[in-house]
Amino acid sequence: MGGRPILERALLLPLTRRRLLWLSCGSVLVACRRGEATPPPTATASAVTPLPSPTPPRRPVTPTPTATPVLISPTPSPRPTPTPVAARIFVRMRLDEPKSHDFNADAACGGEPELFAGLVRLAPDYSVQPDWATAWEVSADGTRYIFSLRSNRSGWSNGDPVRASDFVWSWQRMLDPAHPAPQASLLNLVGNGKAVREGRLSPEQLAVRALDDSTLEVELERPAGYFLWILGTPGFLPAHRPSVERWGARWTEAGRCVSNGPFYLASWEPGSGYTVNANPHYWNRPNLDSCTVTIARSTDPLLPFYRGQVDVAAVPQEELPRVSSEEALLERVERSILPETWFLVIQPDSAPLDDLELRRAVSRAIDRERLRQLLYGAVEPAQSLVPPGIPGSVRDDSVADAHRFVPLEAFRAWQRVRAGDPRPLRLTAPTECSPNEEAILQDVAMQLTSNLGVPVELVRLAAREWERAVEEGTFQLLWWRWPLPFPDAAAVYEWLLSSERRTLRGLRWRSDALDRLLVLARGETALTRRLGAYRQCERLAHEEFVLLPICHPVATYLVQPWVVTLPRTPTGELLDPERSFSRFLSAVTLSSRGS
Repeated sequence: MGGRPILERALLLPLTRRRLLWLSCGSVLVACRRGEATPPPTATASAVTPLPSPTPPRRPVTPTPTATPVLISPTPSPRPTPTPVAARIFVRMRLDEPKSHDFNADAACGGEPELFAGLVRLAPDYSVQPDWATAWEVSADGTRYIFSLRSNRSGWSNGDPVRASDFVWSWQRMLDPAHPAPQASLLNLVGNGKAVREGRLSPEQLAVRALDDSTLEVELERPAGYFLWILGTPGFLPAHRPSVERWGARWTEAGRCVSNGPFYLASWEPGSGYTVNANPHYWNRPNLDSCTVTIARSTDPLLPFYRGQVDVAAVPQEELPRVSSEEALLERVERSILPETWFLVIQPDSAPLDDLELRRAVSRAIDRERLRQLLYGAVEPAQSLVPPGIPGSVRDDSVADAHRFVPLEAFRAWQRVRAGDPRPLRLTAPTECSPNEEAILQDVAMQLTSNLGVPVELVRLAAREWERAVEEGTFQLLWWRWPLPFPDAAAVYEWLLSSERRTLRGLRWRSDALDRLLVLARGETALTRRLGAYRQCERLAHEEFVLLPICHPVATYLVQPWVVTLPRTPTGELLDPERSFSRFLSAVTLSSRGS
């Protein structure tokens, strides 16, 4: 039988019960090697049916063709392999290193705000949305808030639950008289807040109480319809008390930071960048699994973007001319108008600026569009006192016309002043300004000199002298940069123009009509009615020309084509990932890189 196959040789032997059992086992073994299920008994019988009846060895029988399929190749049949889900990783490049991630101690720390979550959060349109508080009730007089918190068993990234007492302790920490947070004055709205901050009352006397683990009560000194918008800012994000007490000021370093937001701090290498991963204990998992934030290099900072190594890159000011001149890059440019306004403040009792027509002429002597071109789009001309996208920002023709550039009209209005051999107009400004701010300040002074026909003297003051001039009102024209402490028009009208203003105390101007409108707005929890009062405040302010809006700073970014969605303001601009009041990472979605 020489080189015949084993099975064929077996078929030539008498078919005893033992050999039949052997053949059946062999069939099952071959089938199993194909990765198939073990054949049922009926299948085995079918396989041996073509075999001949037992005969003497001298009469060999050739196997029938139907037996051939039993000879099966041992190669296993392919199985579908599950495709692993790719991690959703976002890479962003920023220009500067964060000081820390402790927003509770300093709202301007420059850290990653999505490490933490407050009672409420603000959507890109700055509407108030639930976060750790699922609901809240406001008393009829607008002075008492009851927040109901989620009853999750965990929430902090180490598995600790988020409790009402976390917010009580964090707010008390903000008001520590020895080390008050820069944003602590916002808690003056809360009962006893100012007295606690000044050390006249103990922190326990702050009118915020944890009624139980999931109920927080807050009492205000007076109605403040914008209170929820204050709670949605980074400065009101809580701190993890056990970590603060254990590590002190270094509690937000990598390996120590415990957070309660959509992400937790996975690593941080100062000078290089940091990585945050999705927090499995947060109540609402974000779209992204991870985000790496790199710090731009001093030389060729945009090279990682050109190589496709980052998804979104902040553009340094020195790179704007190059980015603005290359058509291919312009398609990738996104601009973000920051929640900040740069003003000229006019002291209305300082001659010759005690004349309303001359104050109007000052505003109309400034070409704001020229300022945008001067800095390659790093500023946006301002028409409203309130930045675009912020609740209460006014955009209509009457307001825009008040500050329209009409140099000939402005020059003629100052003719009688020039005829009297005028003294120079004094423009007071701080000695320390950013490069962009300095460029705008110098150009505004030059425009006023040229378009009014009178000399302008820049008076530069160091920090303490500057603060004294603002407090005492020893200025004629004042350069004023105002980053909004929270996203509501009250941050301009209440803080800068009301008779109870928190800053610009040296401005000798007040309006009873504006104060009445602000009292009305404070008691309104309905946003639409409050915005109606703010619109009238804006018109009153523009009629007096004591606060002249010049421009809003702008941050510029390059965005890769595979970034599908980014958060945007109601006016369509990109929401700034570092200096806005709404979350950025949680709204990002990506497609496959390079697709």
